[in-house]
Amino acid sequence: MSITIMDKNKKIIFFITKSNWGGAQKYVFDLATNIAKENYEVMVILGGNGPLKQKLDASGIQTISLGTLGRDVSVINDFKSLIETYKILKKEKPDVIHLNSSKAAMISVIGRLAGIKKIIFTAHGWAFNENRSFLSKTLIKIIYFVTILCSHSVIGVSKKIIDQV
Repeated sequence: MSITIMDKNKKIIFFITKSNWGGAQKYVFDLATNIAKENYEVMVILGGNGPLKQKLDASGIQTISLGTLGRDVSVINDFKSLIETYKILKKEKPDVIHLNSSKAAMISVIGRLAGIKKIIFTAHGWAFNENRSFLSKTLIKIIYFVTILCSHSVIGVSKKIIDQV
C-alpha cells in the first residue's frame, strides 16, 4: 500500500503600512491575488481600511488591519504594531513574509525573532531621499541597513532604487 503525503500549502504574509491605492499597494494586490491562484495561503497585514483592503477582501484574500499601523513615526503606536505583528507571526507561522513598507526594519527584526524562514523586502523608494534633516536621513539609512541585513532577499522596483542600495 502506498501513502501519498501532500505538502502543506506555503503561507505568505505581505506587509504594507498604508491601505490607500498607489503603486506599492497595486504591487501588493497583484502579487497577493496571483500567488493565491498558485495554492499559496495568502494574508496581508496593513494599516487602515482603504481601497487596498477593500479590493483584497473582495478578491478573497485574508487581511488584518492594524489600527496602530501608519507611515508616520509614533513610538506608542509603532510599539503596539510590533507586538501585534509578532503575535500574528507566531500564531500564523508563515513560510515567507514580504515587506513593502518604510517601517520594514522593525518588522524584519520581529520576523527574525519569530523564526520566519524567508523574509523578502521590496524597496519602492527611499525615505532618505525626501527633504529631511541630516540626522533624520542618517537614522533612516541605518534603519534601511538593518532591514537589508535581516532580509533574505531585497527587491528594488527600479534601477535607481537598486543603485542607491
